[in-house]
Amino acid sequence: MSQHSGLWFGSDVEILFSGWPLGHGYFHFFLALLLVFIISVVAQMCAMTPMTTPKMAARSLIHHAALNGFRTLIAYLVLLCVITFNAGVIIMVLFGHVAGYIGLTLYLKYHFPAPAATPPAYDAKA
Repeated sequence: MSQHSGLWFGSDVEILFSGWPLGHGYFHFFLALLLVFIISVVAQMCAMTPMTTPKMAARSLIHHAALNGFRTLIAYLVLLCVITFNAGVIIMVLFGHVAGYIGLTLYLKYHFPAPAATPPAYDAKA
């Protein structure tokens, strides 16, 4: 595998693991792109999820610390995918982030709609 000095297209790329999908054919390359897409969707959804609450018990603090570690791990995996400088991988990361944003936003709007604004009360004394 040769080093590239800029963005490039091609299927001869190593993503996340040494030797994979390099040399295994197009099926493994597209499987790796699907994996990159899924990882970036999860990374975007984790980034949009609030992590803290006003009062946290010790058990909840440990739970949030574990979730923050998972969020950081996913972000680093996306970073490792992007530094391949393969344009196809970068496009899949962008599509994954867009799909994660749209998916979580639509989910929240459907399951947790914003309350309707109530008109101000009429004050008869004024």
